[in-house]
Amino acid sequence: MNTLPKGITGFWRMGQNGIPKTSKSMIKKVVNIFKSNSNFWKVLLVQQQADNNFYQILISDKNGNYKIGINTTYPFYCGIKSLEDWETVEFCDLPENISRLIPNELIELRTDFLNEILKPRHITALDKVELEQIKYWKTKKVGNVIFNKYD
Repeated sequence: MNTLPKGITGFWRMGQNGIPKTSKSMIKKVVNIFKSNSNFWKVLLVQQQADNNFYQILISDKNGNYKIGINTTYPFYCGIKSLEDWETVEFCDLPENISRLIPNELIELRTDFLNEILKPRHITALDKVELEQIKYWKTKKVGNVIFNKYD
């Protein structure tokens, strides 16, 4: 993906139409897939908060604990390594046994792409209000535009 789609940040002008939303039924479907699979436990959905633009699904299996981030606007997901910093999200690639259970309607974004340095070509389709947020927060990585903690 060379150019990020308009609305990816979760910010847009009041009254602006045409910004999509990731289906809440799709989010529930993913949660139910993991809850119904005996290889996973402690499955928890964390709703989008006022200071971010993604849902989180927390899951555990015999190998550890994992966080899946799902963008609220577009059907993109990723592995989240850390949310400790109040500004940025650190990413990780999800294990294959997790990724293959997530429906194809959701598109996995891998760490190599998410950690790319943000360049002008990435943001050409974004709205003015999105560009202002990127500038204000001094966002440096593509992934921190797609999965952000702007408030």
